[in-house]
Formats: sequence, structure tokens, C-alpha cells
Amino acid sequence: MTFALVEGDCLHPLTGLACLADRSVDHVITDPPYEADAHTKGRRTKVDGWRKAMELGVRDGICVETPLPFVAITDEQRVAAAAQMARVARRWILVFCQVEASQKWAQALIAGGVQYIRTMIWVKPGAQPQFTGDRPGVGYESIVVAHRKGRKRWNGGGRVGVFTFSKGGTDGKTAHHPTTKPLPLMRELVDLFSDPGELICDPYAGSGSTGVAALMLGRNFLGWEIDAGYATTAIRRLRGDEVRPDPRQPSLFGAYV
Repeated sequence: MTFALVEGDCLHPLTGLACLADRSVDHVITDPPYEADAHTKGRRTKVDGWRKAMELGVRDGICVETPLPFVAITDEQRVAAAAQMARVARRWILVFCQVEASQKWAQALIAGGVQYIRTMIWVKPGAQPQFTGDRPGVGYESIVVAHRKGRKRWNGGGRVGVFTFSKGGTDGKTAHHPTTKPLPLMRELVDLFSDPGELICDPYAGSGSTGVAALMLGRNFLGWEIDAGYATTAIRRLRGDEVRPDPRQPSLFGAYV
């Protein structure tokens, strides 16, 4: 299996998705930045250790607001990204988003010329509670599903589009990115929506979990990541430097390391 990870903006007119031919990838599976309120409101991290707590002027173990360290998506960027995804994808498009943005993504993808199918959900057991205590917390994220117009096929039969995986770290380790999706979740999505030998594209690759899942399951991968640090991490993981092979497919990593 092969992979390519471009360090740069997927919307760059010369080096981004625009450089790909129409229908040149089989599927897009991606986790773009969320809306501004998801980046700044209610994101709290437990402070462990007395030294860190003293630096922040808080008690050990308290939860404090920690906004995400990357820029939220804009409406203009969403429309542009959806248009490119719709142009380059031959079949399925899956986009993670917060529930409030699911219809925005659906409409943007429809405007790009593909068919909105439905919105699936990822249920997160043990999700971060609402620390204010004055309203329910959010224990799931949405996955907008679209497809090029015409006949559709996937590997899931009649099962429902609900996926339950704890967030945790990647491969049982510390997360490589603030919004890393669980590798078992990404493996299941890749397995259900693509076939061996196909090309999976992730324009917002982050630390590369979609690509790692694709390679482990015998798919090829093409991604973009704008942050140099995350791009470096993604490349290491795609090469197999930080990921244990699937015991059911022990020879896959040797094919691309």
C-alpha cells in the first residue's frame, strides 16, 4: 500500500485539492476543524500535578478552559472544501462535525454536486461532562455522509450508522492531536465504506489516524495537514514508526515502511 501526506493547506490553489483531477480518489473521510464555539467554549482539561497547578494558579486536579490550538473553520472554507471533496471523490464522502454544523456541511456538499445521504453519530462513552452543571453535556459527534449521485454500495448491509468508541488515546497511548479520533473507529469506517486497494483522501489529516487505518486495511492514502508538527507526526505514524501492526494482518506494515 502507498501513502502521500502533503504539508500544507488543502485549499491552496496550486498544491491543494485543486491539483487533483475530477474523481481521482475513491473516498474522502475527514475531520475538519469545527465551528468557533467548539474551539473556545466549554473545552476543559484536567490539570494534573502540583507544579502545573501552581503555574496556572489553580488547585491540583481542577479543570480549566483550554481552547483548541488551531483555527476554527469558516463558512467560506467549508463551502470551498465541500466543493473540492465533491469534485474529486468517486464514491463516498464522510465528514466529522458538531451536530450544529451537520446541515451546513450537507448543504455545502449538495451545492458541490453530490447527494447528501444522512448524518451518522459517534457516541463517546465517558465523554467530558458539562462542568457548569446547568445543562446536559454532549456525548457524541456527527458524521455527515454524502455520495456521488447514482448507485451506492457499502460493506455494512442494513446496520445503523451509530458507532460507539471511547475517545481515549490512539492505540491505547496518549493522543497525538487534541481532536484525535480513535483508531478503532477510523478502522471501522474505512472497512465499511471502502474496499481493499482503493484510495482514501483526508484533506484535514491531523496526526494521520485516517491514513493509518487505511493502510492497515489494505487501502492507499492521500492527505493534507497544514500544521508542520502534526504533519511530521502523521508521516511517522504512516510509516509505522509509532503504530503496532494489526495482529490479523501482520505483513501490511512491511509493504509501506
